[in-house]
Amino acid sequence: MKAFLKKAAFFGLTVLTYFSATSIYNYTIDPYGIFGNRREFRAIRPNEHSLKTNFVLQNPQKFNSFLFSNSKGGVLHVNQLNTSEDSWYNMTYSLGTPEEFYNSLVLLLENGVQVNNIILGMDEGVIYERTSSHENDASRKFVNLQEDKIQWEFLFLPISIKKILGADLSKKYIEHDIYTDGNYYAHNAYEADCISHENLELVDFPHAAPIQPLDFSSQIEILEKIRSLCGQKGIQLTFLVHPSSFENYVNSTERRMQFEYLLKTLENKGFKLFRPYGAKLMRMSPCYWLDKHHYTQNIGNVILQEYSKNWANDSIAQ
Repeated sequence: MKAFLKKAAFFGLTVLTYFSATSIYNYTIDPYGIFGNRREFRAIRPNEHSLKTNFVLQNPQKFNSFLFSNSKGGVLHVNQLNTSEDSWYNMTYSLGTPEEFYNSLVLLLENGVQVNNIILGMDEGVIYERTSSHENDASRKFVNLQEDKIQWEFLFLPISIKKILGADLSKKYIEHDIYTDGNYYAHNAYEADCISHENLELVDFPHAAPIQPLDFSSQIEILEKIRSLCGQKGIQLTFLVHPSSFENYVNSTERRMQFEYLLKTLENKGFKLFRPYGAKLMRMSPCYWLDKHHYTQNIGNVILQEYSKNWANDSIAQ
């Protein structure tokens, strides 16, 4: 009996020590930013969904124009679009979905945030990413930080050695600026003057139909809800289709064809889509691509310039 009690006590002490260590670590290091103890996120992806939404709610008079997108939109430095009337904030967060964008927009409006403009970025994640999969994902679930309660589940998340050691800032890394404009800042991603000796190579998009088109009804429904809400509130809405790399296309041909089919379906339903570079793919190069999925600020700047010239005053909220 004594031996059993010793083992039980040892086991209990081990468990207590482990959870004490994880709670102290997660509260002090605050890798996801949920406890408000971390303000800088260099090469560490925080829970942007929560931090960005709550930052805007805490500063309801600071911004009135927003980019909603998955991670591809992070390098679209929308503060370039600021005017005397419009102040932009980048609401990009990892694997963001239109359903989450809609819920965030409703939350902003319900809490007195004036919204003048919305850019909503789309890629094949519109079809394949599920909002429900984020409910138990610490880096992507929405946590209402306006509520005065302890986020217990974040205290006991496993300790990440990578986040303890930090990042090698001499290599390529992303800085997430939550508390200024929401943009991503890519450091050491490419040579500063690479645009002077690198050419952007555009490739025709193969026009092929998927073998069996998916049922897009749920995706179209939420996009129509966003369009309808913006129309009711007089919000200037632009549906941006993110450009894609040729390398991404050849590695996910069926996914891309399904997405193209969805875009055609949306256009047939009266959606006006902003497609920078048209129906073209881009070859990868260090100047223009961080990886096969994410383009650099060089492309982002061209997108925003085209938006300013041709789309800023062209409302598609009907």
